[in-house]
Amino acid sequence: MYYRILKKQAVGGSTQPVVLIANNTHTLIPKTGKLFGSTAPPSAVGNQAVFAGFDNEDNPTAGGIYIAPLESYRLNKQPKLKTLVSIGSQVPDKSKNAKFNKLGEGVSFDGRYIAFWGACGSENKKVRLYCREDGNKDLKAYCESTASGSVQDTQGWYQEKQVPKNQGIFVHDLKNGKNVRIARTGKNFSDFCDFVYWNFSGKAPDVGEGGESDDDGELARWRFTSFAAVSSKVDDHEDENVSYHTAFKARIGITDGSNVYANPVDGIYLRKGSEKSPLLTLVKTGTNGTLFDSEAIDPDTNMVLPVTEMGLERGGFRGNSLAINVSMGTEEAGWAGIYLTRVATPSKEDR
Repeated sequence: MYYRILKKQAVGGSTQPVVLIANNTHTLIPKTGKLFGSTAPPSAVGNQAVFAGFDNEDNPTAGGIYIAPLESYRLNKQPKLKTLVSIGSQVPDKSKNAKFNKLGEGVSFDGRYIAFWGACGSENKKVRLYCREDGNKDLKAYCESTASGSVQDTQGWYQEKQVPKNQGIFVHDLKNGKNVRIARTGKNFSDFCDFVYWNFSGKAPDVGEGGESDDDGELARWRFTSFAAVSSKVDDHEDENVSYHTAFKARIGITDGSNVYANPVDGIYLRKGSEKSPLLTLVKTGTNGTLFDSEAIDPDTNMVLPVTEMGLERGGFRGNSLAINVSMGTEEAGWAGIYLTRVATPSKEDR
């Protein structure tokens, strides 16, 4: 992982040097004797970058979320990393024995707050993941093979993965160093059951350079991610008492006897402050598509298309502007787009 200041030098007009932040050959994880085995793409604001890194991406025993000052380019020196949240650190509002044992790679950083996914405890549940019927033909063929680790039933090719039962969305405050829980999985049918989403991605075997499935250098496999974005700079206003808003994607539903979610409802939700604050539903599976786009109508039947999928990027919440992507459709017709909403400015009493 590297950075470069995109400002030309006065003499000669040359660009600033590329500076290393962390790599897996000689950068030690802070306060451990272990090297980073993997680092995730950073989220940068101003002269700071936040990223997640671990000794082992699939089964981490060390690592966490770190911040790096981007000022060492003057000396072309690797910045000193500071730990924000680590594997083994305390989960907020839980018993003293509750420690983070998994942290998400997709962190959202707005300059003060960092939103992230985390899990604790030893309880897991199995989730069956079926290969997609569409997409890149090479990835599809590899997913639908025993070489990838998949097996087949009457519904198609699949793999089963372990998902933590105790997981949630959290926010870290740089100013006070505290973590706050925004949402968590629950025990009731109407509670969130999952914040983890899976995708079979990577490089398919025997696909050369420039091939469509050559997304990265690693062989294709099932990877999971979570979706959250945080913003405190509503209308560019920020002071010691200003509240933050967090948007995140979550699922409601239960798995059946085959470890498949039965009629799950996915949604994007918005919450101001901690989990004790009210929750606002922005969109969920089955929502009337014309609420987002007047053209989300089946041209043959004139029926309104329901929302089927939605997405949220970690950098999609800036100031009071929140951008999401929404897909609407049926087997016969489909519609999709990127949509923008403005989050209400908090009142003076709320600040």
